[in-house]
Amino acid sequence: MIANMEAELTDYLREVLGEDLLEVYKQRDKRLFVRVKPAAARRAVEALRKKYRDMRFMTLSAVDHGLDIEYLYHLDLSGIVLTIRSVKSKEDNTLESIADIFPAANFIEREISDLFGIKLSNHPEPDYGGLILTKDYPEDKRPLRKPFERTDVPPKARPVVEALISSSCVAPISTFIQKKRKEASLLESAPFAFTDKETLKEFHEFIRSTSLDAKVGFDWEKKRLRYK
Repeated sequence: MIANMEAELTDYLREVLGEDLLEVYKQRDKRLFVRVKPAAARRAVEALRKKYRDMRFMTLSAVDHGLDIEYLYHLDLSGIVLTIRSVKSKEDNTLESIADIFPAANFIEREISDLFGIKLSNHPEPDYGGLILTKDYPEDKRPLRKPFERTDVPPKARPVVEALISSSCVAPISTFIQKKRKEASLLESAPFAFTDKETLKEFHEFIRSTSLDAKVGFDWEKKRLRYK
């Protein structure tokens, strides 16, 4: 019975979300996790509520990872705890409310807003601030909000990391140096990956496959770290 319900839940979410569903895994019996794209989090909650009217909202958790904030929606259906996970970049400092779907989410959303400095969109109470902190509490002093950076990449190393990922080289050898090497009868330096488009593409695929770009917070579009 439980196994059938778990399978039904995951199949339904796959059908509703399609490519917006990134991962489904079972931690143990009656404990399911579903990872979705940020824009699909509310849609997933709404779809589940529509199909399973007796589904119960338990709580909403938020975890600050430095560059991103992860939101975890914990729902209960007949003893099965389903957690919908989504990770949203801090550049978009908003959270779409689900209080109209589950009124019980009202206070926890306001608590997260106060403690993390998150802006709620479409919340049923426009003046939702001031639940835990005063309304004039400084935005940059929120108790649970971490600095926008990766502390495991020291500031002095950040330009090096940027250059290495974007071009595969920290300090390319100039044509002048190559000429001097030739005059000195030294062997020509091996070409760097960035001199060949296909090789550089392969190098970037390797960076992505190891998730190094995500770990250090590299923005491929801007070709720089998301922080300095």
